[in-house]
Amino acid sequence: MKFSWKVFISTILLVTAAFGLGGTAMIVSLYHQLLEQETLMAMQENRYLCFSFGNALSSVSSAQNFDPDDFLGQIEEVLGSLHSEFSVGAIDTIRLPEGEAFAEQIPLGSRSSRIVTNENGIQYIQIVTHVSLSEYPGKGISSNFQDTASLAPHDYYLQNIVNISSVYETRNLYIALYQGILLAVISISSVILLLLTHFLTLPLKRLTATTQEIASGSFSTRAVPHGNDEIGILTKNFNIMADVVEEKIYDLEETARQREDFVASFAHELKTPLTSIIGYADMLRSYEMSPEDRFTAANYIFSEGKRLESLSLHLLDLIVLHKQEFHLSPVESEAFLQETAHILMPLLQKHQQTLHIQSQPATILLEAILMKTLLYNLIDNACKASEPGSEIFLTGEHIDGFYRLSVRDCGRGIPAEELSKITEPFYMVDKSRSRKQNGAGLGLALCQEIAMIHGDSLHIQSQLGQGTCISFSVKEVPCDEK
Repeated sequence: MKFSWKVFISTILLVTAAFGLGGTAMIVSLYHQLLEQETLMAMQENRYLCFSFGNALSSVSSAQNFDPDDFLGQIEEVLGSLHSEFSVGAIDTIRLPEGEAFAEQIPLGSRSSRIVTNENGIQYIQIVTHVSLSEYPGKGISSNFQDTASLAPHDYYLQNIVNISSVYETRNLYIALYQGILLAVISISSVILLLLTHFLTLPLKRLTATTQEIASGSFSTRAVPHGNDEIGILTKNFNIMADVVEEKIYDLEETARQREDFVASFAHELKTPLTSIIGYADMLRSYEMSPEDRFTAANYIFSEGKRLESLSLHLLDLIVLHKQEFHLSPVESEAFLQETAHILMPLLQKHQQTLHIQSQPATILLEAILMKTLLYNLIDNACKASEPGSEIFLTGEHIDGFYRLSVRDCGRGIPAEELSKITEPFYMVDKSRSRKQNGAGLGLALCQEIAMIHGDSLHIQSQLGQGTCISFSVKEVPCDEK
């Protein structure tokens, strides 16, 4: 079932239950008030009947024409002029169903009431008072009556009956009226709720449509938030989630592409030197060659073999870096950089270049062997990118609580569109020059991994014809921990 229908049905049920219970309680309360009012009026009338009965006893008993054998008829004659609905008599004179049983339960001197329905379906309030002539508290009863009272029945019942069918008619009228009102309220509420649920769930429908578009492959699709309510916040959070998912998908696609490029480049890098090695080896095996040609062929085989060796070593280093954890130790920056420069002297002499070290003193956290490999590769790349006689700068400085190491040259520079790719394995800006220098495009990829082990990545700034600066940061040891 749709969410809008769940909201609609549950709300209609709630409105119906609340309105129905409230209306029922109101009608029942009104019915009881009317019934209580009629009962109080009937009780008051019965009290007046009892008072009139006492006066009638006094009047009849003191009359000159008093007849002891018909005193009850004389009393009824007197009361008839005062009351239209009354009854005075013994138990067998009580009217309405089960009247005798009801009267017998009333103690002497007490008054009781009941609501009863006759054979015609009409409702009445019956009020009955149980009295005794010998003990009746009337005043002024003559001695004539006292002398003859023993001849009459001892106990009498005074009753008055009030027709209360109007109360039930009023109740039924209100019930019918309320049923019509309830039906109208439910009908109007249904229409309003259908419109409300449509507009309230419209943003959810749009969000659902957006999710379907994203699921179909349109990862750039976003939902349009409306308002700052819960659905608006949900839409905004959904867009944030979609951004993250799109970024992750892009990263996965980029990773897959890089792996494909890696495999393709690796196969190509293996194919080129192997082809040369096999070709020159076949020449040495199959043909008689002069010493000079033989030396040239052997030299090609040697250089291509060295390039394969370099390739395998770099690949091994990358695999090891991915799977191994390293412990960083505190090292004095100046001594470390001077030691690194000393190791690089043969490289610098080979390219006829000069290394300048500018470092601020600090104690830094390093894995010394990996850091020397990183700096060696960066300076080696700087030498290859610079002309003989050029200068290369190795600097270390405090920046924002970290120690930044930088290698800068004044060489050819790197095109701006290549900067985001040069740390990928096997990527080479100038492939012909790199192969001529036994490069395989793995040096900067290795440097990037080492920098990440130290908590940072390579930051590359370059301009064509002006040189390149590659920097990264390492952690310093605080002064109070030294």
